[in-house]
Amino acid sequence: MRLKVTLKCEPDTILPYNYNHHLYKAINRAVYDSSTMGHKRDLGFFTFSQLYFEQYSISANGIRNLGKCVQWYISSIKGYFLDAILKGFSEAGSISLGNVNMPIVSVEILATPEINEVMEFSCMSPITVTCNLDASQGRMRYGRIEDHDFTEKLRQDLINKHYRVYDSLPSDDYLVFEFNERYISNKRRVTRLINFNGIKILGYMIPFKVTGNPELIRVGFHMGFGNRNNCGFGMVKVWYPPTAEDILGNEVG
Repeated sequence: MRLKVTLKCEPDTILPYNYNHHLYKAINRAVYDSSTMGHKRDLGFFTFSQLYFEQYSISANGIRNLGKCVQWYISSIKGYFLDAILKGFSEAGSISLGNVNMPIVSVEILATPEINEVMEFSCMSPITVTCNLDASQGRMRYGRIEDHDFTEKLRQDLINKHYRVYDSLPSDDYLVFEFNERYISNKRRVTRLINFNGIKILGYMIPFKVTGNPELIRVGFHMGFGNRNNCGFGMVKVWYPPTAEDILGNEVG
């Protein structure tokens, strides 16, 4: 289950580049302010997207909004957790990113797509994999996509999430990830370095195919792939690669 939140944002408003911790606080505030019961233990069972702008430009101080609205998506495997967010947002009426206050125009509940044994996804927020603490630098190391165990860590993480949600291991733990190499070669940069309230987190924005147990894939779709999901990492949407007709149409147009 996921929500689509539409926020009013005046043209020429400057939003901070690193806004994840503000969005995280908005979700926590909505949940704790809501009277919905049974949700507080599930504060780790959600993820959220980057902000989507109608139009924007980059300035020295942040992201300059050129449209009238900004869209934001939140996902959780717990329906009543999103119900609590929905109620909390309705009561709050707005969210704040630093000194920028954005009224909430609408909150929509989105339909869940069918999840099969083979799925292709694109990232709505970066996928990150945490590794052991780097003793030489005294900080957390984040996995690189070229690491031999990067996809294995993604698989193990989904198994752990399944156990946390259902209190049981999946019936089948087979999963294979394939990141889109053509996309990687065509993009100048596929990494994102997010400053989450002073903590720098490395992630990747790359479409990928995953093959295996739909139970585990469904957990990833709702809760996020990789780590730091409730900090705004690992949210995905179903990716539909362009068809030959689409490409031809774009060339003709």
